[in-house]
Amino acid sequence: MGPIFAIPIILTIALFALIIVFHEFGHFVLAKLSRIPVYEFALGFGRPILLSFKWRGTQYSVRPIPIGGYVRIAGMEPDEDVPNGFDKKSIPARLGVIAAGSAMNFVLAIIIFWIVGLAFGEIVGHTSQIQRVIPGTIAASAGIQAGDVLVYAEPAPAGKGPAEVKPAAPPPHQMKLETLREVIRGRPDTAVRIVVRRHDSHLAFYLIPQAEQEQRLEPSSGGKHRVVTDTVGKIGVVFADLTKRRGFFEAVGDGFVQVYATTKALVVAIALTLIGKLPPEVGGPVQIGDIMANAFEVGWQPFLMWSALISINVGFLNLLPVPALDGSRLVFIIIEGIRRRPIDRRKEAIVHLIGFALLLLLLVIVTFNDILKLVERHFG
Repeated sequence: MGPIFAIPIILTIALFALIIVFHEFGHFVLAKLSRIPVYEFALGFGRPILLSFKWRGTQYSVRPIPIGGYVRIAGMEPDEDVPNGFDKKSIPARLGVIAAGSAMNFVLAIIIFWIVGLAFGEIVGHTSQIQRVIPGTIAASAGIQAGDVLVYAEPAPAGKGPAEVKPAAPPPHQMKLETLREVIRGRPDTAVRIVVRRHDSHLAFYLIPQAEQEQRLEPSSGGKHRVVTDTVGKIGVVFADLTKRRGFFEAVGDGFVQVYATTKALVVAIALTLIGKLPPEVGGPVQIGDIMANAFEVGWQPFLMWSALISINVGFLNLLPVPALDGSRLVFIIIEGIRRRPIDRRKEAIVHLIGFALLLLLLVIVTFNDILKLVERHFG
């Protein structure tokens, strides 16, 4: 595995670690503000402990497996009886400590959107200029270069082989980007002739777009939606974004707006899935890693945008009332507040343990399916 291929994997692992650390940091800060003892705040998992020091009653440690971190808060275990522990605090204080983890995931997403807004600006469209040619694709093999402007595309004459390139006269007109894409996408495994402008000359390339599978939602009978898989042609180029620069406060505002819009879309998608109008689609770490690797090949902007979306997903899904997740702990605290008496902590722990085991089983199944899909797409 070469160093170029390893970069997106390393960055994706670092992203997961950052999302988890932000999540645990939210629990940590609210626990400290509520004057709940915190035993340890750890970066990473496993042993040996690489670095450790104690400050204000909390052990801070760095461990060798860099896939996140954790926080140990006093009074959260069933058999603990700690003065001023988590279980001794008021309902609002405990709700705050549990919800703070997801809140920090939303904060992280806002920060990422803000950075994207400042560094790249708001995307308002795309141009026909090629920003990047993805290595290993048909466009890269043919010699198409970043900076070329795609001006024309049409079905190739019979007998033209793949990856041929010839000087060309200027085309009769500059085709719109949407039309150019339609010609290429509509001819998978079938030769096309495309014309690019490079400096003051034009070049004609005869390419065979690679067939790839894409999924989309299509309305069906009864108001439901179904997943339709299309075979489309791709040559491996990324078109330059048309952006509008954003100021400091504009970028912050955009961050809040995008987090709200993404969260709203998640709620709608889950609701449609529950009522059967949207087919369930579950992806695990392998699928996310594949998405992030593809995004990184396009550029930093899509990689960062996907990072923000993943952080929102982690924060939102943790709030669902599923045993072992923060949402179920919130439900138990709310029930305790309604009943006005504590819930048996051992029984609650059993519920969370069973939920954790089921989540692990689901993760194994989803990961196995993701690997099968990945192998089928690349080798099938």
